[in-house]
Amino acid sequence: MSELEVLSSEYLEVKVCPQLGAGIFSMRYRLKDRWVDVMRPTPFEAVERMESGALASFTMIPYSNRIENAVLNYKGNTYTLHKNTPEGHAIHGEVRSRPWHILEKGPGYIIMEFNSRDFDDISWPFPFYARIEYRVSGREFFTRLMIKNTGDITMPAGMGIHPYFMRKLTPEDDVVILKVPAKGVYPGDTPIPTGRWVDIPDELDFSREKELDFRHIDNCFRVFHAPAIIKWPGSGVTLTMETDDIFKHTIIYSPMDSREFFAVEPVTNCNNGFNMAEQGIEDTGTIHLKPGEAVVGNITIRVEQGVLDR
Repeated sequence: MSELEVLSSEYLEVKVCPQLGAGIFSMRYRLKDRWVDVMRPTPFEAVERMESGALASFTMIPYSNRIENAVLNYKGNTYTLHKNTPEGHAIHGEVRSRPWHILEKGPGYIIMEFNSRDFDDISWPFPFYARIEYRVSGREFFTRLMIKNTGDITMPAGMGIHPYFMRKLTPEDDVVILKVPAKGVYPGDTPIPTGRWVDIPDELDFSREKELDFRHIDNCFRVFHAPAIIKWPGSGVTLTMETDDIFKHTIIYSPMDSREFFAVEPVTNCNNGFNMAEQGIEDTGTIHLKPGEAVVGNITIRVEQGVLDR
């Protein structure tokens, strides 16, 4: 099995898999006298098979979520990407299933890097360099993402993380409460939006705390710059996820076929955002990086005992 790097504190333990997208293998929290999985733990065999979709959390760079029909339109040019969904879209970027190089590590932290020029099978047409920094301290798990344009022309860029959270931390948990302060949701019956974000219908509005039931949800939201909150009242645990303002969108994913986990994904761009921006649709979160430019975004997850009012 690929070697795991362990970051730990008195309250948190995060295992990292540099060889599989610098992804998170597991994240555990010390709840009184026992350790509980906060994120869905990765099966060992999934790492051997390089199945990044089975990770506890993976990183999406140089774009988040889907690009429709695996065709990127940008500044008047058309680029064909690898199709890696059953529907024929490109999904989740280029880095999640590839090895990263450890740049630096020490007690409680690790910094890894990725150079797209090291791989000849990347379909993204613009060369880029990326870096991930993880730190664990006390009750906090900190992530810093960076992407840099190493090419000669301007490129669209995006990034985000895809953490899967457990619905139950302990047998006492019978519900999970979610709050994602948002001002809009992208319309459409599939993960490809049909237009700019619109007002949120009541059944999808998690701007105030609401139970996350077992309906299928796979929607991209235009969010406010405010923390996302997850509560497990049965075990008395609250998770707070704070991000830099560059993460203007959040995807909530609750699959109908699983009662074990759900995802809350802070991302910069909306689904198919680069193509939508090319069509003149505003506020898609598309970042335009000139040659040599870089963009950085921070995410902090804090886990604590006590279901807090926020």
